[in-house]
Amino acid sequence: MASVTEYTKSSYIKVLESTNKFKAIEELALVFKDCDVCGDIDSLIRALKEREEIMSTGIGFGIAIPHAKIGSIQEMAFAIGISKEGIDFDSMDGEPVHLVILVAAGEKQHKEYLRLLSNIMSIIKKENVKESIINSPSSEDVLDILRSYN
Repeated sequence: MASVTEYTKSSYIKVLESTNKFKAIEELALVFKDCDVCGDIDSLIRALKEREEIMSTGIGFGIAIPHAKIGSIQEMAFAIGISKEGIDFDSMDGEPVHLVILVAAGEKQHKEYLRLLSNIMSIIKKENVKESIINSPSSEDVLDILRSYN
């Protein structure tokens, strides 16, 4: 599989202003507006929120991974949202989320989608990587961190 950095760009990495998980998901999904990732940003936001209502994507350790597979995705991609204050995602461990990894994939990209999720997790669970990303001064620095683990 390609490097995880081939599925993101510096413009898909942002410091989140939202303090509510649904608003944060919407804010982060909007980084894909007017680009080649998604032909229908509203359907992506709707699918992400519906997925979140079924079960929290807050996996613990200050990380949430909202994700959706829908037909209007033209190319699989992920965005990174950083919240210094933390967002209540109803995580398994009850801790606030500081790192949101939003993954968007096409309906037929199941294997690639799972591989990307797995590769992202293997990077961010490494010691100090999550903190380095959260404290990065710029989105380019975040990409450099991800590149260094690929």
